[in-house]
Amino acid sequence: MMEQKISHIFSGKIWHTAFNNERCVLEIRNEATRQVSFSALDLQQGKVLWENYQPLKSWWLGLVGLFDEYIIIHQYSSEQKPEPEGVLVIDVNSGTLVLNVADVCFHHYENNQLTVVKNSLFQTIPLDVQRQSNDSVVEIGKTLHESVQHYSEASPYFTTIFKFLYRLLGIEAQKAVDYLEISNKIIISYYIYRENLFHNYLLVTNREQKIILHEHIATTEGIGINTFTVQSDTLLYVKNENEFIGYEL
Repeated sequence: MMEQKISHIFSGKIWHTAFNNERCVLEIRNEATRQVSFSALDLQQGKVLWENYQPLKSWWLGLVGLFDEYIIIHQYSSEQKPEPEGVLVIDVNSGTLVLNVADVCFHHYENNQLTVVKNSLFQTIPLDVQRQSNDSVVEIGKTLHESVQHYSEASPYFTTIFKFLYRLLGIEAQKAVDYLEISNKIIISYYIYRENLFHNYLLVTNREQKIILHEHIATTEGIGINTFTVQSDTLLYVKNENEFIGYEL
């Protein structure tokens, strides 16, 4: 069996995730309150660093990515105007706002410098998060990361995986699968269709086809892509839209 490292339920839908070494950032959308918040986790230790941080009381925020220790977020004006109109930068370790630049769009990040653009003019902004002590500096260790493969039913690989699942579980997978072989394990995310909905399951076996993990993770109207990932030696996935789960590989 695999050891569970992370299991945390958030107060909204996990809409978007970003990873960088042992850090993970989640964009959480609470449709009832129309608020967007952000949370950060330490994947190596399996703990939440901070959660439900709302840099602005707004629905119109979107996670761009996690670069070194910086979370970069775009601000939008409305659904009718989806172009970015501002950039926020948050320190991933402390969850504090580092920078808020209005009326610009994120272009790229490199060597501790943020480049933004406005009206085709580029501006480079140095970033410098002041730390209280050397103890807060994160030591970056070796991480395990592999690309998950997505196979639609038109792929010959889907047929092979379909047969594998039918022999092992007696089910007929439909539409598509996400697949990865890593750390002497086979990881498959598959769908079955019943009661007019797709039911998404996550299966982990060893090379001898012994089932290590098998659970229902979502009920949807359509098929997703990248329904799981592997970061920092950890299998990560979202269950029921609001629970973030991780197992050590």
